[in-house]
Amino acid sequence: MRRTATATAAVLALLACTAPHAGAAPLLTRDPVSVIYDHDHALHLLNNGATDDELQYRTGVLAGSAWAFFRGTSPLYYRDLGELAPSAYATAAGDVWITGDAHLENTGADRGADNTEQFAITDTDDAWRGSWTWELRREAVSIVLAERANGRSASQITTDLNTFVAEYAQWIGKFHGNDEELSWRLTSGNTSDLVKQLIADSHSDKRADLLSKWTTVSGSTRTFKSDSKLQAVSATTRADVVNAVAAYRSTAGAPLSASQAVVKDVRRRLDAGTGSLGRYRWYALIEGDTSSTSDDRILEIKQQVDPAPKQLAPSATTLTGGQRSALALRWLANQSDPLAGWASVGQVPVLVKEKSPFAEDLAIGDLTSSATWDDTVRDVARLLAAAHSRADKDIAGTGVTYSADAAIDGAITSVPGLQSETRTFATSYADQVTTDWQAYVTAKNNGRPLF
Repeated sequence: MRRTATATAAVLALLACTAPHAGAAPLLTRDPVSVIYDHDHALHLLNNGATDDELQYRTGVLAGSAWAFFRGTSPLYYRDLGELAPSAYATAAGDVWITGDAHLENTGADRGADNTEQFAITDTDDAWRGSWTWELRREAVSIVLAERANGRSASQITTDLNTFVAEYAQWIGKFHGNDEELSWRLTSGNTSDLVKQLIADSHSDKRADLLSKWTTVSGSTRTFKSDSKLQAVSATTRADVVNAVAAYRSTAGAPLSASQAVVKDVRRRLDAGTGSLGRYRWYALIEGDTSSTSDDRILEIKQQVDPAPKQLAPSATTLTGGQRSALALRWLANQSDPLAGWASVGQVPVLVKEKSPFAEDLAIGDLTSSATWDDTVRDVARLLAAAHSRADKDIAGTGVTYSADAAIDGAITSVPGLQSETRTFATSYADQVTTDWQAYVTAKNNGRPLF
């Protein structure tokens, strides 16, 4: 969001100089730099070095702040969960569908499939079947890191963590015994503060603004702009993307017609995201509903790899590639992007979604008051509770044959106990993240290979 750039920059500047709390000891003895190197080197090999420019850019992003480091290292988090003590409230590892990369900035406002603006989960690249406690803990760690960056006190962080856990448990209980999670969502009528503003901003957004940002019109032809973030592709890659778009159409929730999906231009998108840096990402400019250039659409086509939680539950589902992440988006978020689907660009499995003109991402720099924090952690907790409750026996194809909300509700035998356990884990692991980030910065400054 353009309006939050200054605030976010200030938060990240503060975060960059934040040290672990006094007396905090590392939780784990593994070398975090080696774990990240192994993950990123695998991408280097998988893509035959073709995305090394993105991997190099990624090293700078991860070194920029503890917050960015946490955002971009979900495989490290799940590796660590396999060594740390599990939650006393955890059920089986493959119990529910989770987003896999829960953190505050993976939520935002957008126009839903029914043209109503809503606040929702925005990223399912790491979606997998796993324990709901993995996700609750990861979101709680993100709250701690973001609040420390904002200079909030330990007591304020404790209050917000307690609120987050209690709200999650309350809404799991609300969804238990009915099907309300299938239709429930956050809109302007049941939100306030920052989330309500994001929804209002989404409502005001126009397709013309997104097209103006990335494309230009000459005569009756629209093409992508010459931009440092948009790299020209070879004729072979263009043909592969065109073929992928044609194949993808039948996989979308609301498939485009052949005329709507005519590809007008293709570019490789650079320097987008954090955890996905190092993967291929393409933009395809397509015709849209009419031959007018005013309703052209941009499809975002993103390479998919094994999700981070898979290492803890390798056989939880047989879904792979873009199909896994596209179906998870439909299951976890009500009224999600109807154009989400999957294909392969050459041999590269991809998730295909519309680059939405109406997207307004949550940015931690916007969380500027206790009231805003309180409302936001409540809304994020509700999103997770609804997501975990939705993708079960009530939706065909999930592979979950029972009520997920009933299983979770039954597992939460003590809300105060879950609050205490989550607080302890989140604050301790946030210390670990900061220690790991500092080790990564040192390795980068010393010229150690990072991918």
